[in-house]
Amino acid sequence: MRRRAPEPDLGTRLGQLGHAVERAEGRLPEEVLAPARDVLERAAERQRLGAGLTVAAFLGATGSGKSSLLNRFVGADVARVDARRPTTRRPLAVVWGEDSAGDLLDWLDVPDRVERGAHRDLDGLVLLDLPDIDSTSAENRAVAARLAQRVDVLVWVVDPQKYADGVIHEEYLQQMTEHAEVSLVVLNQVDRLAPDDVDGVVAHLRELLARDGLGSVEVLLASARTGAGLADLTARLATVAREGRAARARLGADVATAAGAIAAASGADLTASRPGPVPARAADGLVRSAARAAGVETVAQAVRRSYVRRAVRHVGWPPLRWVARLRPDPLRRLHLDGAGTAPTSLPPVSSAHSAAVHADVHELVWSSTRHLPPRWRSQVLADAEGWVPGLVDELDRTVARADVGTERTPGWWRALGALQVLFLTAAIAGALWLGGLAGAGYLRLPVPETPMAGPLPWPTALLLGGVAAGVLLAVLGRLLARWRASRRAATVRRELTRAVDATVERGVLVPLADELERYDDVVVALRTARG
Repeated sequence: MRRRAPEPDLGTRLGQLGHAVERAEGRLPEEVLAPARDVLERAAERQRLGAGLTVAAFLGATGSGKSSLLNRFVGADVARVDARRPTTRRPLAVVWGEDSAGDLLDWLDVPDRVERGAHRDLDGLVLLDLPDIDSTSAENRAVAARLAQRVDVLVWVVDPQKYADGVIHEEYLQQMTEHAEVSLVVLNQVDRLAPDDVDGVVAHLRELLARDGLGSVEVLLASARTGAGLADLTARLATVAREGRAARARLGADVATAAGAIAAASGADLTASRPGPVPARAADGLVRSAARAAGVETVAQAVRRSYVRRAVRHVGWPPLRWVARLRPDPLRRLHLDGAGTAPTSLPPVSSAHSAAVHADVHELVWSSTRHLPPRWRSQVLADAEGWVPGLVDELDRTVARADVGTERTPGWWRALGALQVLFLTAAIAGALWLGGLAGAGYLRLPVPETPMAGPLPWPTALLLGGVAAGVLLAVLGRLLARWRASRRAATVRRELTRAVDATVERGVLVPLADELERYDDVVVALRTARG
C-alpha cells in the first residue's frame, strides 16, 4: 500500500501562493491576484502578532443576540445591548489570560477592550463582538466584513427567525467553504422555539449549511436569556484556545480560498496532469516555412553556382577562364561572400512566405496551448504575433552569419589548375617549335630534323596534345565541379536549416516553452497552496 505524501505546512503553502501570484502577474488581471496578495500580507502580520492568542468573533445579523450572548458568556454586561433596536456599532474585544493582546488588537483595529485576567480554560482567547453584518450603516457592515477576514475563529450567531437570511448565507458562508474547520454556528434564542420545533429548525439549518458547502460545521444550540447551551459553547471555545492552532488553520483556509479563487477566475484546472511537449509536427512545419522565408534554397543554389564559377576559374581551359569572370558571383550579389553579419541582399520575404510563417507560429502555439484557460491562451497567442517580426529579422542575420565556404580553395582545384598550366605550356612550346620550323623554312634556312612522337612530329604532338588535354581536363573539371557544387549546396542547405531551426527555437520555441512552464508553475503552486 503506497503512502500518501505528507500535507504541505502553512509556510510552504504561503510560499507557493506567493509564487503563483508572481508567475501569474501580467497574465491574470490584478483584480484576480489582489485578494491573494491581501492574504499573504495578512498572514505575515498575523503570524508576527499574538502567537499564543486565538481570536474568535461573534458574527450575525441584526437581532440575533450576539451582544447578549457575549455578556452571558463573559458573565458580565460588557457589551451594550439596546432593547429597542439591537445593534453593535463598534467592535468590542474581551481578552482572557496574562498575554498582552494590545499589538494584535491594534492590528485588528479594535479600540474597545475588556481584560478578564487569567482563566483556567479560556486563557489566550480573545473574543470579539462585531457590528451586524446587515447593519443599515455601511460603515458598520464594512467593519464586520473586514474583521471577518482577519479573526481566527468565526462564530456565526443566528436566531430562529433569520437563520435562513440571504445576507449571511450568500454574502458570507457560501464564500467560505474552505473555513469549515474554523467556523461554528450557534442557534441562539432556542428558548423562543416550541420543543417540538427545535429539531425541524436545526435540520433545516444544517441543510442550508450543506448547500453553502459547510455541511461539516458544528451547530450548537444556546439561549442568551436562559443560559442554555453556554457550557457547550464555553467548552468548544476553550478547546480552540487550548489547542492554539486556529490562527494557522484560518490562514490555511484563506490560502486555500485565494488559490481556488485564482484558479476559478483564470479557468485553470488544478486536477489536470502535466501537458506533453510541444508537438513535433507543428514545430517541423514552422522550421520549413521559416527556411523558405529565410531563402535557404536561394542561398543553396547561389552556393552551387558560385562554386562552379570559382572552380572554372581554377580548372577551366586557361585561354577561356576570363569568360567566367564576366559572370557576377551569385554569393557576392547576396552579400554572402564572407563579409560577416551585414544584412543580406536576399529578396524581401514575400507576403506568401510571411503569411506561412505567421500561420505556422499560430498553429504551433494553438496546438501547444490547448490545456491553457481561454484567457491565458489568448494572451499567449497575442504575444506570439509579436514573435514573428523578430524571427524574420533574425533569420536574415542567421543567413548572413552562415559559412558558405567562399574562403576555401579545394586541393583538387590546385591540382587540376597545375595540370592545365602544364598542358598549356606544352601547347605553347609545340606552337613555338612549329613556328620556329616554319620561320626557318620561310627563310630557307637549314631545318633540323624534327623528332617524331609516333605518327606525329613532337611539336605537333605537343600543340595538339596540350590543347586537347586542356580542353578535356576543362570538361572533366566542370563536370566534377558541378557534382561537388551540388554536394556543397546540400551541405549548406542542411547547415542553414539547422541554423534556422536554432533561430526558431530561440525566437518561438523557447518563449513558448517558458509560457507553458509559467502556467504549469502556477498550477502546481496553486495546487500545493490549496493543500
